[in-house]
Amino acid sequence: MPPATAESPDRPNRVPWPPLIYLAVLAAAYLLEHFIPQFPAWPDSFFLRWLGSVLVLTGIGIAILGIMQFRADETTFHPTHAADNLAVDGIYRYTRNPMYLGAMVAFLGGALAARSPWLLVLLPPTAYALTRLAIEPEEAYLERRFGDAYRDYKSRTRRWI
Repeated sequence: MPPATAESPDRPNRVPWPPLIYLAVLAAAYLLEHFIPQFPAWPDSFFLRWLGSVLVLTGIGIAILGIMQFRADETTFHPTHAADNLAVDGIYRYTRNPMYLGAMVAFLGGALAARSPWLLVLLPPTAYALTRLAIEPEEAYLERRFGDAYRDYKSRTRRWI
């Protein structure tokens, strides 16, 4: 197979869905909080704020580990660029999508820390949108690009956790 490039016609996506999804979710949560505030009311709890902050930092850490492994494997983490190499080591031994998993953990933490029930309600649709718009096209691309090596990796490593 010819080397992958950012301009390659075969790439996972033409649209950078993950950042667009994240922005849409944050905007939707903000608007819902504004128009339908505190549904239902949450207590102002130091523990929930602390737990939320820990989860935000944990999620960011998980995503950073994914980016660092991509850099170590000399492949791109941009969702619209062609992959140069298949990442299967480091955090990728435990999850095929640490950056998306990290974002979801951070959003969960943000919901708790900000006392945002709407952000919490939007987590399942966010995971669904990421799966359909980003992960499934990326998986199909990686199968085309890396064949049996990716199928073997996919058979032993879970999509999320």
